[in-house]
Amino acid sequence: MGKKKPTPEEDLIIPPQDTRICGIICVCQLTFVLSTVAIVYLTVAIYMPSSRAFKSGIDETPVMCTTTRALNQDACEWGSCGEWCLSKTSGACIQIYVHLRMNGSSLLFTNCTNSANKTCYGIDQENAKKSRCIADECKNLTGTFNCSAGMCINITDAFECVFKNTDPPLKCSGRRGKITCIDITGLFSCNRGTCRKIRTPYNCDRRCVDIPTRNKNMILLSGDKVYLSQCSSAIDMETKQEVWNEAEDKVIMSSCYNIQNTSLGIEAIDCVNGSVLEKTELTDLTNFTYLSYLHYAVSKPIKVIAPQEQDLTLSNESRLMINLEGCVNTLQDECKEFLKEFGKDGTDHNARARFPCYYSKSKMQQVVARFDLETTYRQFVFGFFVPTILFGVSCLTLIFCQRTIVVGDDAKMRFVGCANKNPVVANGGAKNQDKANSGDGGGGGDSAFLSCKKIVHKASLTHSRQSMNVSDGEERPPTREELIAEFLDKAKFYTSLCLGTTAILSVFAFLFLIPFVVDPAISTIVADYDPVPVTCVVTDHVYAEGMRNCTWSSCREGCTTAAIRCHQLLVNYTKIAFHEWHKHPRDLDSIEWDVMDTKFLVNTEGCGYPPRVNCSEFAKQYGYSHVGEPFPCYYSRAYPEIVVARYSWDDNLKHLILSLIIPNVLFAVSIGVLSYWYCPCCDKACHKSPRVYAEKYPTKENKLLCRSDDEEDELDY
Repeated sequence: MGKKKPTPEEDLIIPPQDTRICGIICVCQLTFVLSTVAIVYLTVAIYMPSSRAFKSGIDETPVMCTTTRALNQDACEWGSCGEWCLSKTSGACIQIYVHLRMNGSSLLFTNCTNSANKTCYGIDQENAKKSRCIADECKNLTGTFNCSAGMCINITDAFECVFKNTDPPLKCSGRRGKITCIDITGLFSCNRGTCRKIRTPYNCDRRCVDIPTRNKNMILLSGDKVYLSQCSSAIDMETKQEVWNEAEDKVIMSSCYNIQNTSLGIEAIDCVNGSVLEKTELTDLTNFTYLSYLHYAVSKPIKVIAPQEQDLTLSNESRLMINLEGCVNTLQDECKEFLKEFGKDGTDHNARARFPCYYSKSKMQQVVARFDLETTYRQFVFGFFVPTILFGVSCLTLIFCQRTIVVGDDAKMRFVGCANKNPVVANGGAKNQDKANSGDGGGGGDSAFLSCKKIVHKASLTHSRQSMNVSDGEERPPTREELIAEFLDKAKFYTSLCLGTTAILSVFAFLFLIPFVVDPAISTIVADYDPVPVTCVVTDHVYAEGMRNCTWSSCREGCTTAAIRCHQLLVNYTKIAFHEWHKHPRDLDSIEWDVMDTKFLVNTEGCGYPPRVNCSEFAKQYGYSHVGEPFPCYYSRAYPEIVVARYSWDDNLKHLILSLIIPNVLFAVSIGVLSYWYCPCCDKACHKSPRVYAEKYPTKENKLLCRSDDEEDELDY
């Protein structure tokens, strides 16, 4: 079978359009909508924060902050960091308070030899091994343990605790050991599963020993690190003056923020509490606790070496925020890393966080960790001019197209300019039109000839009526048809405005529904939960506080905020349907569980929003006194380790369909109606003529006849 021949242009009902004109109009409309959405979003994300940054009066020169307190709050007026700015003040949060001071001295130690450094590691709360007593993991505990709600961490290797009194022993081994120690909390001294709670007062110091101090005359403390060396002199890098020399035969000590070994020597940045110590106070080896004691209690302060911290203090307690807004919009767990780094307040016996920060002299009670006016200015300029220019160019281009592009009687768009937009006018219009079309192709018939005469006659009558009205000087009152047409034009304008607003809002709604509804619904479908509830039993319920302890949570109120207080529930489940279990109960000790000690979540995401998700009620329903009681749950056939408390295929599918259909249908209908009204090609395509393309053009003979009739009508007039 041969290739089908293309239809000739003269036989087409709608002629081929100029792709350049259609492409420009479509691209400009798309750019107009996207730039409008971008401007609205950037107003909240960039314009308003940038304006506040420019007016804040914060000095770009950083000063130093030291974390003093990190508090977990249920109801927050402010928070140090929020993952989403729209919900930054809702729910629980962490509030970090810092000590604000001016920068210390920068010292250069020259001719240093025999250098050494020692890092005194504390307990990493996130990665430390935890023993869960409910899982019978406390039966062999030996050493010093820090326990919280039945979960114990071994601190024997990191801390040395001195105490006198203890509570009566608790036996965490044996048949009832895990029940006895299910919720122990505090500091315990254990020996083969028998634990005694240490009573206050007690003292726990970091066990950091074997720090070499022999032949060392320079000791610098920097957080959990100790730097030691044998140097000849110390020079203030700002004044270039020598502040210490080895000829004094004393040991120089200081606390510095950063220490680097360079080609010039050892550079120490932001040093405070400079002092000197007699060499007789040191032995060959020492420990971190004793070294800190010598620095703060025994050594002699020398302000020339480095100023004392209290002399540099600007504010004893200021609020720390990640930025001026106290939140970020990246949804990449930035706050989790921020709180992990800046929330170290020393309560875990590790060094407190010490870092550069920024403040305003008029508002010292608040400091920020991130502030860069140059970057803020670049973001503002880029975020303002790019969408604004795109918006203006696309808008002006659409207006220009509307004024200069017309659709002829052949349903084809042409660029004719503003002067020729109405080619048929009253006086001489037919002649000009004929001259313009004198080079067109032939074809046509009587219909084209009759239409030509009709147009000329109508134009002549219109011209005569206008002349009479002008000569009489009277204004003709609008007719009913004109009033209706004016009303329809106004209705079309306001309807277009509403449709444009609906299109923009539907785009925003769909963008918000993607993370809150669409993504969880798709995750639920992918997980492929068994619609028939099976039987579950909670084996462990842990209530924890703090970012370090809440690495996961069975329930979170708010999906964009980090968990600060969390309930962690572990369950065993069997694939026996719960309704069968309810009819014929089994012995829990004899049942063979399909999966044991797996995480139990309130739903697929493990989070939600009140009143649908209430974590306190969730914990009361499944945890606490209900541990060990059978209840219905749903497991994932694709990922058997996932178990949820709530699942409904119908509700999940309904929410997914509605979130996909409603905003997209509103957007499509709005854009479709606007395109039908204002896009010339769409308007002509919907008003098709039954005549073929060739019948719309008069032949040369008809043009000549039309021209002669036009001249006769002018003479008669």
